[in-house]
Amino acid sequence: MTPPEPPGEIPDFLLEQFDDLSPETLRGVSDYALEETYVAPDGMPDAMSESFALQDDDTLEAIASYADSIAEFLDENEAESLVDLTGDQGGEEEAWGRKRILEWHE
Repeated sequence: MTPPEPPGEIPDFLLEQFDDLSPETLRGVSDYALEETYVAPDGMPDAMSESFALQDDDTLEAIASYADSIAEFLDENEAESLVDLTGDQGGEEEAWGRKRILEWHE
């Protein structure tokens, strides 16, 4: 039960934003990336929709394909998001960073 591998064309800062999205939102992201709709789906991060204007057609197609494959994967596993399946929200890194900040301010 491993999620689909993201295509190399998708920038890292966009990949991070897929983790919390529901299958329904992911399908909307796909439609929006392919310009099948001009209204961003509810739940789509503003930073993601704004960044689409800066992406070329190949990247937008890769985003759409990846969003569809994640949505299908989530449906098959009856999950609401990748975080639900993996339980990973960057928690270790956040915990480490938070710990370091607290240490610096002691």
